[in-house]
Amino acid sequence: MFLMKRENKSKLIETNKLHVENKTLYVDLKENDGGRFVQIAELSNDRRSMVIIPETGLNDFIKVVTKMIDTHKLNFEREFSYGS
Repeated sequence: MFLMKRENKSKLIETNKLHVENKTLYVDLKENDGGRFVQIAELSNDRRSMVIIPETGLNDFIKVVTKMIDTHKLNFEREFSYGS
């Protein structure tokens, strides 16, 4: 059976690069035919891991992370601002 791989090219809207300990994290906002999404990629010791969060799931994702920070009193500075 022959299966064709459907190409769904994504367009990069914004990218941010973070260095945390021995990891490099790329946090990208992208868009494709299915909509917008955040892609978080981790590069660590020649390994690459990735998670994709659709725009429709971002609110819930932020709520879960915020709850973890509050519940476990994680060291997190809340004083940040977004660009206009």
